[in-house]
Amino acid sequence: MFEAMRVYIERNGRSYNYLSSVKSLNHKREDVLTQEEKDAVAEASQKAKVGANVEREKKMALESLAEGRLEFLESHTDALKMCDKMYMRQFLMKCIIPVLTEGMIDVWRVQPTDPVDYLSDYVWKKSNEMK
Repeated sequence: MFEAMRVYIERNGRSYNYLSSVKSLNHKREDVLTQEEKDAVAEASQKAKVGANVEREKKMALESLAEGRLEFLESHTDALKMCDKMYMRQFLMKCIIPVLTEGMIDVWRVQPTDPVDYLSDYVWKKSNEMK
C-alpha cells in the first residue's frame, strides 16, 4: 500500500515540497545581484561627489591663498613706490630713525656689554615685527 501511494504521488516526478524551486532560487539570486549592482553604482556616485567636493574646496583654498598673496604684493609694491617718491631724508626720518631711536633708548636702559650687537638684534626683531 505504501508503495502504491508513493507511485501515485511521484507520478509527475519526485516531490520536493520542502525545497524552493530552481526558478524561485534563480529569481531571488537575480534580485540580490541587481540590488548589489544598484548599491555599488550609488556608492561610486557618492564617492565621486565627495571627491569632487574635496577637490573644489582645495581649489578654492588655493585660489584664496593666491588672492591674499597678490593683495600683499600689491600693498608692498605701493609702499615701495611711496618710498621711491620720497627723498632720502624723508625716508630716513619716516622709516629708519624711529626704530633706531627706540633701539638706542633700549641700549641705554639695558647697557649691554656689546651695544652694537644688541642694537643690530633689536633692529632685526623690529623689522620682523613690522612685516
